[in-house]
Amino acid sequence: MKEGGTDVEAFLGACDSLRGHYESLCEHLVVVLMPVRGVDASAWLKWLGRAVEKAKSVHVRLVVLEDARTLVLEPLAEVQPERVVTIPAKLEMGRALEELSQEAGHLDTPGGKFRELFVRLGNAATKEDVEKVERLGAQAVAVAAGQGLYSLVVTAHFVMGGALLGAGRPREAWEHYRQAEAAAGESEAKGEPQGAQLRLKSRMAQGAARVTAQEYPQAAKLYEETAPLARELKDARMELECWRMASWCCEVAREVERAWAHGQRAWEVGRAMDAGTRETSTLPYVGEALVRLSHERQGARAVRAMESEVESVLGNDWRPETPAAGGQPG
Repeated sequence: MKEGGTDVEAFLGACDSLRGHYESLCEHLVVVLMPVRGVDASAWLKWLGRAVEKAKSVHVRLVVLEDARTLVLEPLAEVQPERVVTIPAKLEMGRALEELSQEAGHLDTPGGKFRELFVRLGNAATKEDVEKVERLGAQAVAVAAGQGLYSLVVTAHFVMGGALLGAGRPREAWEHYRQAEAAAGESEAKGEPQGAQLRLKSRMAQGAARVTAQEYPQAAKLYEETAPLARELKDARMELECWRMASWCCEVAREVERAWAHGQRAWEVGRAMDAGTRETSTLPYVGEALVRLSHERQGARAVRAMESEVESVLGNDWRPETPAAGGQPG
């Protein structure tokens, strides 16, 4: 970089030098620019504008990807149309991933077979082709289970369960999550550290399927029985969520006292959290439910007392702005 030069000039000079060094191998050098997340967007656009303005070499091209829904860079193309060209990519990512998998080879090995099946499984799920998801998923499960790769069995069952939930078939989704739990148990029995965590996730997914099917008593029981596992794993957020959802399911089923007891347990878990964990938990929804249940049980005076307790932990502006996951009872 020459003395007094700018960072843009230094960057373009390096590009020219690199292209010149490999001139015998390539006619053009294409540099793909990808800004780090969180950078000042306006500063980035100004820098890019200066780079486009100062670029001289016809053999160096700059490529910047942007979201076609926002077109943040379009003003730059309008100001310098002779230097900036916009080209819609129109990529089929699903097909591209399948091609990459095939090019990676080893399709005659268990690992290669599973990779290929899983890529196709994900594409089928994206297209909401449930029948294809179930067929490919069953094949993926067979390959992974045959190698004792139970964490991969869990993953395949989760894709199938998610597709069935999206298709409005929660009972079938629940069966896949149940099988995922069984595979997670096998992983845990082998001493794999992720086994217990996968079992917890599988049980939470079963609960979601039960709720979607409006099987509230069964869902409440499942969440109750899952809370000790979350506590054993020292996952306070999930322990809170187990008791919160157990409470919510009981409330929907008009079991007010049981809902209150579970809500209190969720509240105590939340109170014991450190501030950072509490901020990313669903504790405000627990508070909202307890206020609601206080009115149901004892009237307005109990509501004021409960609100005061919630404020002492979460502050005055504690009420959640959006409905809780799983909804709220009517």
